[in-house]
This record gives sequence, C-alpha cells and structure tokens, in this order.
Amino acid sequence: MKKILFVLAMLCSATAAAVEWNNPFEGICAGEYRVIGTLGAGVGKLQINRDQDTFAYGSVGITPAIGLWQVELRYSYFDDGGVSVDQYGVNFKVDFTLNCDVQCLYWMAGWSYGDFSVDTVRRDDRRVIVPVYRDGSDNYWNAGVGYRYMWTRDFDTSIEYNYNDVGRVTDFDLGHLRSLTVNFSYRF
Repeated sequence: MKKILFVLAMLCSATAAAVEWNNPFEGICAGEYRVIGTLGAGVGKLQINRDQDTFAYGSVGITPAIGLWQVELRYSYFDDGGVSVDQYGVNFKVDFTLNCDVQCLYWMAGWSYGDFSVDTVRRDDRRVIVPVYRDGSDNYWNAGVGYRYMWTRDFDTSIEYNYNDVGRVTDFDLGHLRSLTVNFSYRF
C-alpha cells in the first residue's frame, strides 16, 4: 500500500508541476511568454478565377520570450470580384534554425474555416463566366513559409507565402487560395 501511495503522490505532484509550468497566463506574467499582434497586407489569387487582388489579415498569438515558435488565431479577407472569403484559423509557426536572433526563415501550418460568397466563377481558361450567387463554407488546411527580420526585441517585419487548400464550395472546386503578404508584428 505504501508503494501505491508513493507512486500516486509522485504522479500527482508531477502533474501539478506540469500544469503550473505550462500555464500560459502565469508564463505571460513571468515574462516567459509574450502576446504578439500581427497585421499583414499583400496579394492573393484564387485558382478558379486566376485574378490577383488584395489579401489582408490580422492575428493575435502567443510566443515564448525567445520567439522560436508562435501559435496564432488568424482572420483574413480576400475578394477578387467574383469570390470573396472571410477566413478564420489557427496557425502554428516554427523557425527553421531554432535560434532566430535578428533574421530567420520559418514555416507554418494550420487549419482554417472559410465563409465564401461566390458571385461568379470563370471556367475554360477565362472564356466562360458562370453566375453562381450563392454562399458557402469550407474548412481546410494551410501551409506556408516566411522570412522575418527583427528590428527590435518587440517589433519585426516579415514576408510570408501561404497556401490554402480550399476545395469544393457551392458545387464548384475553387482550387487553392495563395497569398503573399508583408506583415508587421509587435510583441506585448
């Protein structure tokens, strides 16, 4: 019985220590984690319409003080005249080198939910425009790469390429949505 109680006490104390160590709110107060806000703007292109237009996004995330990785909640908007989409998602970014000081490359992956308003789509190499005028939604994965430059400990800029695997919405396979953005981030 003493051995069982000893094992239970060890497991409970290890669990309690792990919960305390992984508590992000306490980590933010202690300076181990920082909240990071990002705004980005650039161009996007939906595969079915092949029209390049403005793509914008904003995100709020959490990152360790050393900044090797970042988890973010992201919102983005794209409208090419025929299709508009509001995207909501969760992204995870990791530096390639794991020792980013001033500049670094990073990769990212995530899951997004898109709320689409499809007015028209182009078919057959832009010769036929199909009126749709329907709304739809889809969830899909996304992946990308970026280059970040740290101007100060709190402020950085980055260039980011992102691939969203949209797929079928409102009976049309919209293909993928690609974006290239310039981002401004600040750590609080």
